[in-house]
Amino acid sequence: MLPTLRILEARDVRLHEDADPHRVTALAVRLQQEDVLRNPPIGAPLPGGGFVILDGANRTTALRTIGVPFHLLQIVEYETPEIRLDVWHHLLREDEAVLGVLPQEQVVTLSDRVELEQRLGDGVLACGLVTEAGVFGLPGGRDLAARIGTLRRVVASYAGRTPIYRVPTADLEGLRADFDRVGVIVVFPHFSKAEILKLADLQEKLPAGITRHVIPNRALRVNLPLDMLRGPGTLAEKNAALADLIHARLLAHRIRAYPEATVVFDD
Repeated sequence: MLPTLRILEARDVRLHEDADPHRVTALAVRLQQEDVLRNPPIGAPLPGGGFVILDGANRTTALRTIGVPFHLLQIVEYETPEIRLDVWHHLLREDEAVLGVLPQEQVVTLSDRVELEQRLGDGVLACGLVTEAGVFGLPGGRDLAARIGTLRRVVASYAGRTPIYRVPTADLEGLRADFDRVGVIVVFPHFSKAEILKLADLQEKLPAGITRHVIPNRALRVNLPLDMLRGPGTLAEKNAALADLIHARLLAHRIRAYPEATVVFDD
């Protein structure tokens, strides 16, 4: 089956994480130059109405930046087990960027990564730090908004000051083999889907580059002309035009579904 694509009003689209300002600026320029949206953000319905972006905060924010009043989303059923929610950790090759900024009274020394994972899972810690000097934790409280506040302060201590590499593991030894030098790995907890939905209503969002949604059947290279999103016409008329465009491409053998996992070497 084809992915579900739908045009929505921009005001009905919400984020659960921050966008990356540098990537947003570059995307906004490219959108204006190419005048097409290549890959639609992916969103899920919210219980109280509207949609939360699961993947595509930068694209969504770039569209808002250039004043596009309607957005194209790929809509998924978030509760299905096929959609998995995972987490990225942040690898920094220099440790001073975070360890030298955080108030030391807030840092808890832990015995090892096993204890860190246990306390992250229990909700006692907002995040952890794995370094050559040891393993540390940052308490954040069990309240979601409080934990988000701690995460934002930690990430703000290094974001924009040093390159951030997203990694799926906190294995210091294994990562050193790939990155040559590891200053600190900022380890984040696993969030629940229910918490992602709650974040859509919170004023402060997760920092960029933490949640990782594994979503099958992604819609890529839709290449929708931006005129369909900012031109005249009602929402119903725009979605009817979108359906006609997809139908025409299907009949022209221009739509391909690839079930295999794919590795992109020049994103």
